[in-house]
Amino acid sequence: MKIILMRHGAPRVRFDEKMAAADFRHWVARYQLAGLDEGTRCDRALSVARECAAVACSDLPRSLESALRLEVGNIVYSDPLMREIDLPHGSGRWPTPSLPTTFWLIAFRALWLMGYHGNAEGRRAVFHRADAAASKLIELAREHCSVLFVGHGMINHLLARELISRGWQGPRRPGRAHWQYGVYEYQGQAIA
Repeated sequence: MKIILMRHGAPRVRFDEKMAAADFRHWVARYQLAGLDEGTRCDRALSVARECAAVACSDLPRSLESALRLEVGNIVYSDPLMREIDLPHGSGRWPTPSLPTTFWLIAFRALWLMGYHGNAEGRRAVFHRADAAASKLIELAREHCSVLFVGHGMINHLLARELISRGWQGPRRPGRAHWQYGVYEYQGQAIA
């Protein structure tokens, strides 16, 4: 059995804007609805995708559009269970300077890792969801032998960790850049 965890293509959203922390929540909302940038493409991802009998993805536009752009045509599962970990953001009660989007992305993700989850899913819920998502991917791999999951950076990392803990062989990190992937194989009996 084989599961490939691939990160979606580059989304159609600007990362070069400057904003106060209070405005970051509006950027996060736009990012959640963003589809793919017209120019994003990866020939290597296309050839890897064609090796899989089935495709799974989250229900976010950047994941769905990436799966469709890979032209594999067999999307068997798309669900919020597979979404990226929410980006927390503040309430906007305190004034902050206008800083680049990437600063707020890093700052709020670091805060999330330290336990802050303002307006986002908490760590315990995320780990529970990653466990359930890994079980679903294994179920799909059992059924189809090979599955491509077109997902997101952080959730892919948690899925990789979950698969490895269940006896699957593959890289600890499936790839952070757009269209990067990791291949996970299981040689023994099918497990859940």
